[in-house]
Amino acid sequence: MSTTDPIETPAESLTRQIVERLIAEGLISKYSAHELQSKLATGKLRAEDWRLLVELSSHKERKQ
Repeated sequence: MSTTDPIETPAESLTRQIVERLIAEGLISKYSAHELQSKLATGKLRAEDWRLLVELSSHKERKQ
């Protein structure tokens, strides 16, 4: 990190790690990651959101 980068809060750090792992495991797409990350870090992610993101990602993967 450079001195101009904002300091990452513990919630943001954990969220980033979770999202990176979900992408690496193929459970969510990189496209979905931004929405997931912001909702997760603020505590606004619901069970329905998780389900939708994973279902959409697996649906796209099956089409490829």
